[in-house]
Amino acid sequence: MDNMDKDYCSKCRIQTNHEVLYSVMTGSSRNESFDWSRQFQTIKCKGCDNIQFRIVYKDESMIAWDSGTEEEFYYDQKTYYPPNIDGHNGFKNKFAIPEKIRIVYFETLEAIKNKCYMLSAVGLRAVIEAICLEQKIKGGNLVQKIKNLTKNKLITEKDEHRLHSIRFLGNDSVHEMEVPQKMQILIALEITESLINTLYLIDIQVKKHLESIITDYSEFKNLLLKKVGVLSVGEEKSIKEILKKEFRRIENSFIPNFMQDLIDEINNGTLHLISIGKLSSSSIEKVPVQHFIKN
Repeated sequence: MDNMDKDYCSKCRIQTNHEVLYSVMTGSSRNESFDWSRQFQTIKCKGCDNIQFRIVYKDESMIAWDSGTEEEFYYDQKTYYPPNIDGHNGFKNKFAIPEKIRIVYFETLEAIKNKCYMLSAVGLRAVIEAICLEQKIKGGNLVQKIKNLTKNKLITEKDEHRLHSIRFLGNDSVHEMEVPQKMQILIALEITESLINTLYLIDIQVKKHLESIITDYSEFKNLLLKKVGVLSVGEEKSIKEILKKEFRRIENSFIPNFMQDLIDEINNGTLHLISIGKLSSSSIEKVPVQHFIKN
């Protein structure tokens, strides 16, 4: 085999030029009965320098015929270590996934990489069970738990139907000993990863890079104190005036509780940057507006 060839790179996730760093042939036979060879190789991607190990096997039965010349072409059968899933991206912030879900998910990935598709189907079903457990979803069986995910508005009805497809796949594997097709497993993996991303990962990126609705008091307080920091000592403003444009991030239904928690912290002496100011009426909102003073 040449010192340079095209192969699949698990990091680039495409066919790239590879350099063969080391190659040893441990078995071959060229005789009248049957030709075959097996090579163990260490290869390096010329694009990203990712290093993989592969076993290349070929024999005289692995042939195709060119329709024009009837020339014989030998095909290689390759096994990669560590094994990979062609085109699979995975998660960058995988440790943000809750531990119990993460363990089942990554063990399932290993099963898929090693083409253990029956175990893969059972594993993907187990990931859904783990998500229901982490979300404290009740139900006597997985059917009811999936329905309750929808009732709790964690997934849509369309998502629910997709999760039942994974349930069917897992049930057939564990009860009927049916081995799913690779494409079935890859589609089920995509559904599962979409659910994990929606429930646990995408909000991390949203909060980091985009404005989002604030429903947690600690988030509200951190934003408020950040805005108060640019005020002059003695300035007196309402929450809306302090937050300015970012006031839109606070849902109206949360404002009364946030205000009360803020006032309680000031009165208890646990918040020193601001103090309670005047209570004035608003001609627009027709309700009293509480002001705060920067200390």
